[in-house]
Amino acid sequence: MQIRFKHLATALTLSMTAMAGGVSAADLALIISNGDYDNLSEQRKISRMHADLVEAFKEQGFEVIEGSDLTRLEMLALAKRASNISEAVDNLVIVLSGNIVNDGQQTWVLPVDTAGDTALDAAFGAPTLDTFLAMAGAKPGHASVFVGISDVDPSRNSGLKSGLADVTIPQGVLLVSGQADDIEELLSDDLLGSNRPMSVLLENLRRMDVAGYVSPDNGLTGPSATSDTSTPGNWVDFVAEQTLWAVADKSNKRDDLEEYLRRFPNGIYAQAARARLDTTAPVTVAPTPQEIETALHLSRNARREIQTNLTLLGYDTRGVDGILGRGSRAAIASWQGSQRLDPTGYLTDAQIARLNDQSEAERAIGQAADRRFWNATGASGRKADLELYLERYPVGTYANEARELLAVYQDEEHTSQDNDAWRDAVDDGTANSYRAYLSKFPEGIYATVAKQRIEALDPPDRRTDENVAKEAEDRLNLNTATRMLIEGRLKSAGYKTGAVDGRFDSNTRKAIKKYQKNRGLSQTGYIDAATVRALLLG
Repeated sequence: MQIRFKHLATALTLSMTAMAGGVSAADLALIISNGDYDNLSEQRKISRMHADLVEAFKEQGFEVIEGSDLTRLEMLALAKRASNISEAVDNLVIVLSGNIVNDGQQTWVLPVDTAGDTALDAAFGAPTLDTFLAMAGAKPGHASVFVGISDVDPSRNSGLKSGLADVTIPQGVLLVSGQADDIEELLSDDLLGSNRPMSVLLENLRRMDVAGYVSPDNGLTGPSATSDTSTPGNWVDFVAEQTLWAVADKSNKRDDLEEYLRRFPNGIYAQAARARLDTTAPVTVAPTPQEIETALHLSRNARREIQTNLTLLGYDTRGVDGILGRGSRAAIASWQGSQRLDPTGYLTDAQIARLNDQSEAERAIGQAADRRFWNATGASGRKADLELYLERYPVGTYANEARELLAVYQDEEHTSQDNDAWRDAVDDGTANSYRAYLSKFPEGIYATVAKQRIEALDPPDRRTDENVAKEAEDRLNLNTATRMLIEGRLKSAGYKTGAVDGRFDSNTRKAIKKYQKNRGLSQTGYIDAATVRALLLG
């Protein structure tokens, strides 16, 4: 990437001379050509045309500030230099070539280090066209802006389009836009140094848009090209008026005639336009599909219902959120196509009613199938049948009833396991057997009795250090997931714990004790708060 500032010193000297009240200033051109992008398709021909364009302006006598393949900061530096100098020059011409994109409201000139994948990328990483137009607006009647647009389209998912959005052109500024190579050819071959009036040169351009004020003396054409097509100081948009009238005259449509009069109520052809309107009947324009749907004022719940109905009928809306985005629009268009309707992706009131009817019919079929399956399975009340029903219809008509019945089974199973564990503890009859019961069922049916028997069998004054350590571990109420995490941490640290299954067997106890010894902790083989912190928090 190379930036050239060959004429910067000259221009700065010129500016200082003018500010000091010296001789009259020359014309200034700011030329930025971005073709070699970091993340977008390369438009190297823009970079290649840059040198020819710079040379053409120099031959016309312009002082030139220029650069190609610029980053955002480099573009800012050039723009600042040009702005500082512009007050001291007679005429200012700005030429911008590269990836020019817009979101329908704002237009950005992308530097080479901005991807332009989204509107946010452009907003925070690129200067706007308005910035350059404002610079030109400081010299009304003596400023022109030429925008050369790359033929590379932005990413389809970016929300951006190639080209210019509607812009407000400052008074007295000319704006010409088109494909980059067309703009370069227009400047180099037609405008710079031409002896023909600029208004004539711009009048019949086919592939470019021309708007704003055409000055009779803007430094681009030769001295003999000056014409009196407009009065200096009266900012008549000669080219725009001629173009708008040519369109209206040829089409003879009411909209075109009204647009001409809106822009030029006192224009050269205003009387003829009004006479045409008197004989032209108003044209009724049918609303677009989007306008028809917008007029329905669908609530968010109504949009969710549309998405639900489409999903029920087998059309993927990519979510039911009440936002009719791309997925929903594609689903609507697919459904419309299946109904032999115009697949616009936007709904009418009658189409919404048809969609509701079809989904109600489909819903009734689904409910009938749900009921039949329930009668064949869950209605029996057996645990396996209830689970089978929920597997098929997790949100079915009888799903809540099935879960309530399964909860009864689960309670009964838990009570049975509690009783079995208690019987094992009683059969053993030791303090440790009752502790084992409490470790499995800390809130069990017999928890209070188990604690009383432990106190009776193993009073505090007779407890061994191991018993105290075990009780401390029991009070932590470690669940299976935590136990497996502890075993995993020990194993990762190189200790042999046996299987990582959440059960602290003899291998696990030995590993814990060895870990405690190596870490300077109390060597009990049981987990306490200090060991947990060391293992889980490092």
